[in-house]
Amino acid sequence: MMNWTAPYNRLFSLLDRQGPTYHSGPAYIRIAQQVAQDIPNYRQLLDQRASLGQSSSRRDFYWEIFRAFSDEQKLQFFKILINELEPHAKDEVDGIRALVFGGGFAVPVAVVPLDLWNSEKLNNSLRDIDHAIDAQQFNRAVTLAYTCLEGLYKSYVRKHVQVKADLNDLMQLCRAVKDDISEKLKTRGPFPVEIVNAIPTITNAVANSRNSFSESHFADDAQKWLATFARDMTNSIGRLLLHFI
Repeated sequence: MMNWTAPYNRLFSLLDRQGPTYHSGPAYIRIAQQVAQDIPNYRQLLDQRASLGQSSSRRDFYWEIFRAFSDEQKLQFFKILINELEPHAKDEVDGIRALVFGGGFAVPVAVVPLDLWNSEKLNNSLRDIDHAIDAQQFNRAVTLAYTCLEGLYKSYVRKHVQVKADLNDLMQLCRAVKDDISEKLKTRGPFPVEIVNAIPTITNAVANSRNSFSESHFADDAQKWLATFARDMTNSIGRLLLHFI
């Protein structure tokens, strides 16, 4: 579990500083509501705290809102604020990023259309790969990448290759997807065959990594480079498939 006190204190010093990084109570709450929609608005919050005899100090209620978040929500909260504050305090933000995210930048995740098979699971898996890496849970990130690819391929097959909708093996699903995309592209004219042929190779690499380093096999063996590779490849394949789904 991460010790959040040091990064939060650095963050608060920026939010409390007069100038472009300053965040008033309403501004802070609006950002917090992006992470947890059940947080009351500024006036409601102050009224609630007054009725309970609690402090109305920004330092107190800012911290209490943040402390109530789950670790995943805390990471999301930091990510939102870091992106907002960086243009105005780059050096300080870089220091906070190094504490929370190891100095890394997460790639954008693919968004799966809501009308597809198990879209909620797919969206959560894609987003959680980034969160797992941010939290240095590299084994979990690799496992989530495998799960996400499996879901993407099942969605594609369900929509475009219905005769093979009963497939469950990841590599069989992958080949069915690759073959169907190749046939679609052939009707449009010449295309880089090597790109499409790379899909099974990349999928097999992620699958083998998951089989060797998943949470159910080894503890703490997957390194950041492997988790990052699995995430990036999953994200790239997902974006490619979304052109055809």
